Order: sequence, then C-alpha cells, then structure tokens
Amino acid sequence: MCAGQSPHPSHPAGSTCSLARVAVGIDGYPEGGDAAVLGAMVARATGAELLLVAVHPDPLVVMPPELGWTALHKQAEDLLHETRDSVAPGARIVVETDWSVPRALGRVVAREHRDLLVLGSSRDAPAGQVRIGTRTRQLLSHCACALAVAPRGFSAGEPRLRRIGVGYDGGREARAALTLAASIAIAADAQVHVSAIVDDRIPDVGWSKSGRDSIIAMWDQVLAPAVEALSADAHAALAATGAEGRIGVCRGDPAQVLRELCDDVDLLVIGSRRWGAVARVLLGSTGEALMRDASCPVLVVPTSAA
Repeated sequence: MCAGQSPHPSHPAGSTCSLARVAVGIDGYPEGGDAAVLGAMVARATGAELLLVAVHPDPLVVMPPELGWTALHKQAEDLLHETRDSVAPGARIVVETDWSVPRALGRVVAREHRDLLVLGSSRDAPAGQVRIGTRTRQLLSHCACALAVAPRGFSAGEPRLRRIGVGYDGGREARAALTLAASIAIAADAQVHVSAIVDDRIPDVGWSKSGRDSIIAMWDQVLAPAVEALSADAHAALAATGAEGRIGVCRGDPAQVLRELCDDVDLLVIGSRRWGAVARVLLGSTGEALMRDASCPVLVVPTSAA
C-alpha cells in the first residue's frame, strides 16, 4: 500500500486543459457506447470539441443496393446520429470508409488533429474491466495522440470525473502523464491522486544463490534513497502543475499498485514505455497489465508528449 499522502494547495484560476479535441470510435456494439459515454464525459469536463467516428468497409464487388456503399454509409451515419442524440448533443460526426478500422481511425485522428482517441474494450472483456481488442492493439503503434479505453459496461454505471489517478516513477513519460492528468483535473474541478512507485522487484540478472541472498538482505537499504528521492520529485512535480491532489509513495510491483489505485479513481493516466517510435502510444509491461484488467478507464499518453 502507498503511504505519505498529503494535500496540495488549490489550483490557480484560469488554468486550461490541453485536451482541446477528442475523438470517439463508434461501432454499433455496447462497447462503442461505453467509449461514447467516456468521451462525452471528458469533453464536457474539459470543454473539448467532441468528434464521433464510425468506419464502414468499401465493397470490393458490386453488391445489392441494401449492402452497397451508399447503404453502409447511411447506416453508419444513422448510428452516429443516434449516439450523438443520446449521449453527446452537439458533437460532430464523421463516417470514414476503409477495410481497416485502425487505419481509418488513425487517418481521422491525424486529419482532424485530435488530442485524444477514446475506444471501448473488447467484447470478450469481463464486465467492469478494461481489455483491449485486436483493433485497438493495432492502433497502439500508429496512434500519435493520447488513447483512452473504457471498461466494458462503463455506460451502464454512473460515470463521473472527480478523482484522476496517475502512475508516477519520475521518468519523462510519467511527467507527461501527470501534466495531462493535472490539466484534466483542473478543468474538471477534480483531484489528482498520484501513485509514486519504486519498483522493488529484484532484477533477475543471473545472481548466484549467495549473491541473491546478499541482495535480498540489503534490498531495503538499497531502495530507501530511491523512495525518498521519488517522494520529493513527485511532490515538486504535482506542485508545478497547480492541481489539487495527494501523493502516495510506495514500493511494489507497479502494475499491482496501479490496479489497486483503479478501484479508488475515475480515470487512470499512464505514460507510454520509454523506448520505441517517437510520437506513438506504446505499452510497456505495466501498461499491458492495465489494459487487460483495469477497473476504471485508462488513458495512455504518447511518447511525443514526454
């Protein structure tokens, strides 16, 4: 468990959120509705422009009128109008044609200069949990904006945005996550809950038994300065954002600590992994774990923001 939580002074007036343009992928399934509710909630809280996007295939052969391009396009438009009317009045709508849904969504995100793309979980996900599907995974290595995934069944609950969690380890990616989480919190009049984590798992680097036993015996002593340094860094980083919040500093498996944090927050923001293509959303081991079973929406900040 994390300890050492502390309050932070009120945020300054006039602060703005860095999410100005949000897109949501809609597919006609309930999970697409989950994404629409999450996207609308974030857009309302931050004042962002909301764009609902549906993708339909382009028939490669001559089809009956009811299955042709015009009919498919009309069906997609009707779906978007219905979703907009029920969830996000005033949102713009876009219908894109492509056999590849990830490619189409990526194209819209780039063309429309979106800051955030919101998607639903896999239809195989347990109720109340995040689990990315094949299409979302294909998007991860190409999406240049932040990516959020709603838990399955999110639209059936009571969506709110009062507490925003952040995983923090002092790296550039974690700072980018904290900066975005704080900007959302300021706009939404929410609190930031920072979980500053020192990974205390002993690296498996071929220790001999005697060597490993020696490391275990002195591991607490080895990690103590890192915990102290991370605590000071996290407090300074949160103070610099101007957001209200509290900080918990602890040792442990980052994925497990953040899973526990998910139960206490309405949105979890994490950074991408520390290596890979520039301006892309890439998951490290912690992100992979959270995208399998997080119990609240997860938002991943791309490397370009770090």
